[in-house]
Amino acid sequence: MLNKEELRLVSPCGIYCAECAAHKVKDNPELMKALLANGMNPEDLPCPGCRAVDGNCPHLEERCENYICAEEHGVDMCYECGDFPCNKLHPALDRANVLPHNMKLYSQCFIKKQGLQAWKDEYLTIRKRYYLGKITYGKGPLLDEE
Repeated sequence: MLNKEELRLVSPCGIYCAECAAHKVKDNPELMKALLANGMNPEDLPCPGCRAVDGNCPHLEERCENYICAEEHGVDMCYECGDFPCNKLHPALDRANVLPHNMKLYSQCFIKKQGLQAWKDEYLTIRKRYYLGKITYGKGPLLDEE
């Protein structure tokens, strides 16, 4: 079982709330204008992370189905569920260039195998590889410096 404090800013599906603009606005007020322009309510900001708001992510119009599912299955992380991997984590091309959804499955596997702290330590590189990596068949997404 994972430590609750370690999990505080990690969603059950593998999104790192600590790197979300809705959370980071507390330290970077310049993000507020962009968040409000994208329809977020100022009273929801800064977001303390999905676990602190019981799955009521300010990016969503209703309570997060992934959060509810993890809660119903009694798991802290999706990879702990007997149904893992399920369609809630299935990668999709839709908005993959701007949403970290497709990182969820990789993140779950990384956390399961290498641990939560190792994932947190590597998260910015994982995110960079996802958004900036160039696909090479047989090698996966590589960064220019590799």
